[in-house]
This record gives sequence, structure tokens and C-alpha cells, in this order.
Amino acid sequence: MIESREYLMDTDPSMYLTTGEVAVVLKVGTTTVKKLESSGRLPALKNLRGWRYFNAGDVFAFMEERGNPET
Repeated sequence: MIESREYLMDTDPSMYLTTGEVAVVLKVGTTTVKKLESSGRLPALKNLRGWRYFNAGDVFAFMEERGNPET
């Protein structure tokens, strides 16, 4: 289950978020998140199955660079 955006915004920057959670935080679709990762604009780790995990600190820094509001 994907949590609310407000809940996710309180995530410790050292934790990791799934593609769906990042989409909620950035207010974009999951395809956009995957494209951001593929283009190198948003770093991610992939497990052996290819699932992406994004460092919350990287996501928050990306938001600041883009000038996205935090709430």
C-alpha cells in the first residue's frame, strides 16, 4: 500500500522509497519516475529482479533542484 504524500515527506532521508512512493512524492506517474532514473537525473538502486529503490534524500534533493513545494 502506498502511503499518503504527507507521510512520505516525513521519511528519513537515509531510507529508500519504491517507484510508486517516489511518484506520489513528486506528483508524477511511475513511468516518469522510471524515465528520470533511466536518464540519470534521479539515481536508484536495482535489486536482482530489476525493482528500483530510491534514496529518500536523493528524491528530496531532486525536488529542491526543481523547486517543487514540499507540501
